[in-house]
Order: sequence, then C-alpha cells, then structure tokens
Amino acid sequence: IHSHCLFPSQTPPIKWVEGHKGVFNVEVQAVSSVHTQDNHLEKFFTLCHSLESQVTFPIRLMDQKITEATLEHELKLSIICLNSSRLEPLVLFLHLVLDKLFQLAVQPMVIAGQTANFSQFAFESVVAIVNSLHNSKDLSKDQHGRNCLLASYVYYVFRLPDPQREVVKPGAGSSAILTESRYYTFGRTSAVSVGSKLLQSRVISCSNPDIAVTQTATDEEVKNIMSSKPMDHSSSRMSFYVEGTNDMPSICASPRPSNKKHFHEELALQMVVSTGMVRESVFKYAWFFFELLIKSMAQYVHNIEKQDNPRRSRFSDRFKDDITTIVSVVTSEIAALLVKPQKESEQAEKINISLAFFLYDLLSLMDRGFVFNLIKHYCNQLSNKLNSLSTLISMRLEFLRILCSHEHYLNLNLFFMTSASAPASPSPSLSSQVGIH
Repeated sequence: IHSHCLFPSQTPPIKWVEGHKGVFNVEVQAVSSVHTQDNHLEKFFTLCHSLESQVTFPIRLMDQKITEATLEHELKLSIICLNSSRLEPLVLFLHLVLDKLFQLAVQPMVIAGQTANFSQFAFESVVAIVNSLHNSKDLSKDQHGRNCLLASYVYYVFRLPDPQREVVKPGAGSSAILTESRYYTFGRTSAVSVGSKLLQSRVISCSNPDIAVTQTATDEEVKNIMSSKPMDHSSSRMSFYVEGTNDMPSICASPRPSNKKHFHEELALQMVVSTGMVRESVFKYAWFFFELLIKSMAQYVHNIEKQDNPRRSRFSDRFKDDITTIVSVVTSEIAALLVKPQKESEQAEKINISLAFFLYDLLSLMDRGFVFNLIKHYCNQLSNKLNSLSTLISMRLEFLRILCSHEHYLNLNLFFMTSASAPASPSPSLSSQVGIH
C-alpha cells in the first residue's frame, strides 16, 4: 500500500521516518469453501459448469479464452490434470470432484453438435486421485489401511449420477420438448467441428472386437500426455445400452451403441479394459472400486424397483461377464503378488479380503448360483498353485471364512430334493435352491 494513496500531498507536509521504510508487513490468507484457489480445479469446475448451463461462448478462464469448438479438448485436458492439483484444495473439494467425474463417466455430452465420451478419461482420473490420496502421509487411514476420506465418501456421500435433462426452448406456438438425458452445448453456424482432432472413436467404441471402427486422428497434445500410459484395447469392447422394455435393456445379436449407460456397468467395463499402471492401481485399491460397484448396484436395484424381480434378470449378461472377468483377474493378481522377487504378502492379503467381502455382498444382490460359480472358479484357480505357494492355503481359508459369515450361507448350501422342501429365502434366487459343493 503506497503512502500517497493514504495521505494526499497537502500541507502540512509529512516527514517519513528512515526514508519511508516499511515498519511491518501484512499477509492475507484466503479461506473459502467456494473458491478452489487451485488453477486445475478451477478450470475443471468452470468447464463442467459450461456443460450444465447455457453459457455464452467464448468462456474466459484466467488469461485463456475457450471457444465452443475447443471445449471438448480443454475439458479432457482438465480431467487429465486433476491429479496435479495441490492436495489441500483437492481434499476440500474431493466429494464434488468425484461426483463430477462419475457424472462425466456415464453422461453423454453433445458439444457443438458432436457427441463426446469422457468415460475413460474420467475413470483414469479417479484412479490417479485414489492413488494420490492413499500415498499421502498426511491423510489418515483406518485399521484396514483404507483412506478414511474415500471410505466416508462411499459410505455417506456417493449416489448414482442423476440424469441431466435439457429443455429446448421452442419456437412460437409450439410446445416445450423434453430431450433425452444428456448435456448439450448449442452449436452455431460459426462453430468449428471438433470431430476431426478429438478422439471421435470413443463415441463409437472402446473397441468391440465384433465391430469395425475407423481410428480417427487424435489430438496431438492429448496423445502426447497419454503416450506414457500403455494402451492395449485388443481385449476390450464397447459399452452399450439397447432399448428394450422400460425396466430392462434387451440384449440383441447386433447391438447398436447408445448414449444411455448404467454406472455399475460402465465402472465394471472400465475395470476390465484398464491397462498398465491404471490397472495395477485399480487392483491395488480394489476395496474402493468394489465398494462403489456394490453401492451402485444396490441403488440401481432400488431405483428401478427390482427387489421383487428374479435375481437372474436384475443385471445384464454382459455385466455378469465383466464381473466374472474381474474376479478371475483379481484372483490371478493375488497369486502373482506372491511369486514376485520381493513378496508382497500384505498387499495380496488385503486384495484377497476385499474380493471376499465383494462376493459376500454380491450374495445379497445377484443370482446366488452365479456367485457360487465365482467362488468355485476362485478356489479352482488357487488350487492349481497351492503346491508351490503354501501361503495361499491360509488366504483361501480366510476367504471362505468371510463368505461363511453371510447370514444365509448355510441355508444356501443345504441340498433339498425338491424346491418345496427348501426354506423360504427373504430374497428368492432362481439358481440357489440347490447348493453348489
């Protein structure tokens, strides 16, 4: 603060001590629950807001001007850079960040007339954030080694992303039209097409081996940033939703891609198709993603009122395939951790326990015959390695101990000659009338 601002030059004159030398310094520290005070978070939230509201382009963001044609590119960069945020503001806005990323993972976006898909970017950003929070020594963990912030988010905060609906303003004399659930930015004739350089192929497929997809040119900056991450989509496929009845999607022989996604299906798909360091982190912190899967499945069943439906028809066959793949890969990962030069026994035990509780929860949600098959495959996979890895014996026993603590586990394993002689289940299953031994 300059002296001439405080004291105008007028008589009588002021004599300054020691040649106008400063006597003290004033430092102002901003504390806000509204302003992030982090450039990466600020950019991400601003761009998300531009999708959720009808804003006028170009958008001013600090010294940057973002047009509608560059919105998709800038949003993808902001998602990638979220993990570069400072830890303190990231923790303060963690719930909102995760909610926005999960919304982007399932919500279709129409930007300047082009549909954009952010599922993989959002999922990889969540994985990076989970990894950062677990590696921070400043954040507390519970007795099981789980980050307390993430555990409380799943338990208290997480809910299925709400579908956003955009009302298109009608012309004179016409009635309002409610469009399908998706974000829109309304392109003008001057808007430049974004499709030529911005990962259009993600809209079509994440690569279904049954569908021929033409790979378009990729934006160079995004490509350079992502180049450090090995990407192998040879075994991946696309997520889709085919309109059937109002209650359940119907799976047909020639599926067409659609913008409607269920969170639990998209999360399972991203876990299956992840590669490299992302895949390692997913299974290292499997507890978080398993908890997300279980809670999203439970909310899905509740929201569409399928509690009374046969369990076999609650979830799609493709989702069941993804769950089978996840259990198989995690089981292999447990054994692989024990054969490394530096055995990671503690990490293997944590993953094993997380998998056991995941299947424990699935017994209350999915067809129990399907879950028992998963348990059988787990035991068969480990049996092949028991001779060389004695540690697996105790891990398998711990796995079965957790499952046996399920309230209906004993009844589910009893054999009955007829279904009439079996005790009634509080939530009937089509294939759990006969136990699998």
